[in-house]
Amino acid sequence: MQEILEKLNRVRGVGGSLLISAEGLPMVTALRQGSDEAGIAASLGNLLEQAARLCDTLGIGRAKAAQVLAAQGGMVVLPAGPAYLAILMDPSANLALLQLEARPYADRLAQRLSL
Repeated sequence: MQEILEKLNRVRGVGGSLLISAEGLPMVTALRQGSDEAGIAASLGNLLEQAARLCDTLGIGRAKAAQVLAAQGGMVVLPAGPAYLAILMDPSANLALLQLEARPYADRLAQRLSL
């Protein structure tokens, strides 16, 4: 699975990636040196939990993805089977294109997790 994340990190606009469990635990990471992988994964787990709660409150079904945009980049979180693929975006990233390009990576990770 590490090789999948490393290939994903070569996609234009990707600044790092990690696979986290539904509980917010890091499973596989390909982040920049010095990144707080456990802290990032825990924060993402909390974000996903809050998003699920919000979707339930609104009655709109299960969340399919989450995205956070900021002045210096952002993050996209996609489901990958029982886990989640989180992708750090550089400020120059094209969000729509990145989501299209990232989907096959999430599918490959989901497939590996189901083996």
